[in-house]
Amino acid sequence: MLNDPRIARLFELLIDKNIPGIEPVFAPRLDSWVSYPAIEAELGTDADHAALLLEDLSRLGYLSRQFHDKVLFCPACNSQDLKLNTVCPKCRSANLARQRVLEHKNCGYIGTESEFTKSGGRACPKCRVELVLVGSDYVSRGLRHRCLACDAVIESPEENWTCRSCHRVFRKDEVREVVMYSYLLDQAQISKLRVERIPKARVREFLTREGYEIQESIQTTGRSGAEHRIDLLATKRSGPLEHRIVVGFSSAETVVDSEEVIKLYAKAYDVSAQDIIMVASPKLSDDGRQFASHYHIRVYSAEDLDRLYIKLPA
Repeated sequence: MLNDPRIARLFELLIDKNIPGIEPVFAPRLDSWVSYPAIEAELGTDADHAALLLEDLSRLGYLSRQFHDKVLFCPACNSQDLKLNTVCPKCRSANLARQRVLEHKNCGYIGTESEFTKSGGRACPKCRVELVLVGSDYVSRGLRHRCLACDAVIESPEENWTCRSCHRVFRKDEVREVVMYSYLLDQAQISKLRVERIPKARVREFLTREGYEIQESIQTTGRSGAEHRIDLLATKRSGPLEHRIVVGFSSAETVVDSEEVIKLYAKAYDVSAQDIIMVASPKLSDDGRQFASHYHIRVYSAEDLDRLYIKLPA
């Protein structure tokens, strides 16, 4: 997947522009509801493909998926302009008052807090016993709704939703819901992408565009009989002629030393490469550059691959 130059370019933009994450927008369509405009524009793809791609990159560990928002919307017109209405399931009235329910421990009477209130204190409306201490004389049973139209005490009133756009009314289970996720760059992967994946993808894209066949991370035998592991081998054939380019990718904490240059030249010479490219991250040492100049090796850092140029055979 990360061999796709468009995806490599996407990561490059996120890293270079220091964009912390990819955020969604609610964009209802025929079969989907979420859009990632920045990704769709950069990759030239549709919303469904962008969403699947972000999921795959998250699964592979390159992105971290985070909860962004939950959207409720009308099943008829997709509007988010909804109003919640609670009604009494017995008489359908919306005239409900939320009240605390108490229980007298001795006689077991259960009623609303207002029923137990008497002259600034509390007394059981059934047996008239004065109640003083919560937990000893009485206990709270939590909040309930009391219908002021039919006087029913309701544990869970019925919920209906009204769409202010199309004025339709729906049951709670009919309202549509979508959870949206944002995707953050995984910090542990950023340096790896900067050093390895993105530069390799850009070099591959350039050479492929120039008509080269690409082999990546291969083991091959040189003229000396030695086995070599080559990061990227590009080959272009024109009749009986063949042009080979060996590309090496090296990284270090501060600078890549000259030993890497010498090893790359030895491999390239042994496999009869006409051109050699080294991508050094973060940069090549001064003596390494001297060796590279002596061996006619083109050296780039991961950041300056925009100036990648090779005089290629016709």
